[in-house]
Amino acid sequence: MSLIRVAVHMQPQRDENGHTIFRAALPMGVWFEKSLDKNAVEQARAELEEKYRALVESLRAMLPSLKDGNVLRYWMFGDVVNEFELQTADTLVLIDKLSDHLARDVGYSKTMIDLCRRFRHKFSDASQIDPTLSFDAYHRNGFDPKRAAAYERAKPSKRPRGRPRKQ
Repeated sequence: MSLIRVAVHMQPQRDENGHTIFRAALPMGVWFEKSLDKNAVEQARAELEEKYRALVESLRAMLPSLKDGNVLRYWMFGDVVNEFELQTADTLVLIDKLSDHLARDVGYSKTMIDLCRRFRHKFSDASQIDPTLSFDAYHRNGFDPKRAAAYERAKPSKRPRGRPRKQ
């Protein structure tokens, strides 16, 4: 017996208090599929909406800390997305094009979300990451630590802009 999974699109909406909530838009054909239990679909949709809301809130809270340059924060961002994917891997309802939805709802580019996900997939344990290297060095070098280290060493040192001050 094959497992039927329903791909949905998440749609942001406002509740009566003005808070953002997310609704999973089911394809119309779901209601005509005789092999699906309609109550199970509704329950799975409600659970996915709640998990997605929690994911968006977690990722939004992490955004400001990504700017500090700490490479481990990018790994943690990817880890949160990876955890969500694992939690919903075998569910009846799944989000179609997760990165596109997150880019819209979290306010971070799809490219960076995908890079954080790949970074987390490449390094299953954060202790494998050299915190002295930048995320830029990692992703520009295919997440290869040796090449990333060489890239960092080859970068010119930062010097102050403008004319030197007179003393």
